[in-house]
Amino acid sequence: MFSMSMIIRRFYLSCRVLLCSFMLAGCAEAGLEISDAWIAEAPPNVMAQAGYLTLKNGTARPASLIGVTSDAFKSVQIHQTQHDAAMGMMKMSHAKEVVIPAGSTLQFKPGGYHLMLMQPKSALKAGDQVEMTLTFADGAESRVTFTVRRNKFTL
Repeated sequence: MFSMSMIIRRFYLSCRVLLCSFMLAGCAEAGLEISDAWIAEAPPNVMAQAGYLTLKNGTARPASLIGVTSDAFKSVQIHQTQHDAAMGMMKMSHAKEVVIPAGSTLQFKPGGYHLMLMQPKSALKAGDQVEMTLTFADGAESRVTFTVRRNKFTL
């Protein structure tokens, strides 16, 4: 039979083990900060939207974003908008991987890198929040909450 003090000691030991596990898991992602995650509000019935965020790599080695998923969209692709000097126009292309150099920040923004959010499963309006999972080449994953907001490009 367990005494009350033994039960309390086991409870506190379990809490400490759990806390250490959370702290160690946080250390793996401590060098990569994800902020300002947002989705541009779009008119109803659009088949694609754009998502933006900032990735800050505080580690001594590059980090590579290789994929993004979300239950709110049929698919999510990483895209880059670039100026095509030969054609004199902007061109958007699919990027299979985005490298965030060691000690630097990469901003996904209109006119640059962005997430193409294909076939939303429901209409999103300003203030809504959407969960996405970012996958990195080293196997790490980060769940990020994106907030839908209006911007100057919204019709």
